[in-house]
Amino acid sequence: MKRALLSIAAAASIGGCSANAPADAANEDESPTATPAAADPAPPPAGPSLSAKVSPLTGAVSGLRTRVTQMGTIIDLPADALFEYDKAVLTPAAEVELRKATEMIRRSPSGAIRVIGHTDSKGDEAYNQRLSESRANSVADWLREQVGVRQREFLVSGRGETAPIAPNENAAGGDDSAGRAKNRRVELVVPTTGSRSSAPAG
Repeated sequence: MKRALLSIAAAASIGGCSANAPADAANEDESPTATPAAADPAPPPAGPSLSAKVSPLTGAVSGLRTRVTQMGTIIDLPADALFEYDKAVLTPAAEVELRKATEMIRRSPSGAIRVIGHTDSKGDEAYNQRLSESRANSVADWLREQVGVRQREFLVSGRGETAPIAPNENAAGGDDSAGRAKNRRVELVVPTTGSRSSAPAG
């Protein structure tokens, strides 16, 4: 009897070990799930490249004050660099500015050159109108004698004090001498590719 009980106990012990073995084996074989490596982020799509349209004439000749408009490139020639006060006869020093402008005209597309005189607001309006016309004609006459530009058509006009590009007076109502100096000018409107001035003058 005692021997039989020992046999049953031994059998039960062996059965218990066998029952736990698969579970333990399963636990030993199980490995942590590997986390997939994060993919490198795709580079952002290339955006449109930055570009700036620059008139081929602007900056071609240093020392000129220019503006690019739909009508063409406007060269602002300061009247104080071309004429004596209240005069319309070109000074000897004016040739420096005019030669720079001539070089820019030579580089421009074919088309008429507009020459427009302007004054500040001092003095009689009718007088300023006549002075602006006389100064524009003086500049146009000089240009008509220059090689490389004299074959161009020159459209000459004066606008007196009606088209300032700077204030003639300061905020307090006093005289703005710097602004008036900018307004005393002769504009040359030079054609650029695609501008209205590059079309034949009608």
